[in-house]
Amino acid sequence: MLKGRLFAFRRSLILLVVSAIGVLPAFALEPAKYPEPPDTVAFKVEKNGESIPVTLRQLEKLGLYSVSTPSPFEKGQLKFQGVLFRDVLKLIGLDGEGSVVLRAQDDYVQTIPKEDWTEGPLLLATRQDGQLLTRRTQGPTRLIYPLEDHPAFDTPVRKPRWIWLIKTIAPPN
Repeated sequence: MLKGRLFAFRRSLILLVVSAIGVLPAFALEPAKYPEPPDTVAFKVEKNGESIPVTLRQLEKLGLYSVSTPSPFEKGQLKFQGVLFRDVLKLIGLDGEGSVVLRAQDDYVQTIPKEDWTEGPLLLATRQDGQLLTRRTQGPTRLIYPLEDHPAFDTPVRKPRWIWLIKTIAPPN
């Protein structure tokens, strides 16, 4: 029993240290490789009065990961491939923000707090089942919360933060 408590204490301490330095491994996400995508605009970054396009090619150069997860809005287990959201925010210079605002093509808006991308591996999906996301498949990008592997994401507050057809990413006002 003492060994079990000691193990639990060590594990908690390691998680605390890892969280404190801001480096969380991408549990349940597996590295993936696919042919280079076209230089299609994935979304635009709106900051400092500018609108800067970010392409699928730029995103996928960050390194692809794959995850299987249920969706709050679709049936069954879905398999997505994409890049870690925290890496995208570094690329576009918004990783220091306390939150970011994602706007979809239909003007659906969600604010994603920093704790979401630091508590677990959010995926900015560019593919589903290995195929590039299109407008018809809710692309070219979708924000995915790995619900099964990170049960803390499976809440009524976080489920609406799954956003697809992403048009812009911006800092909060």
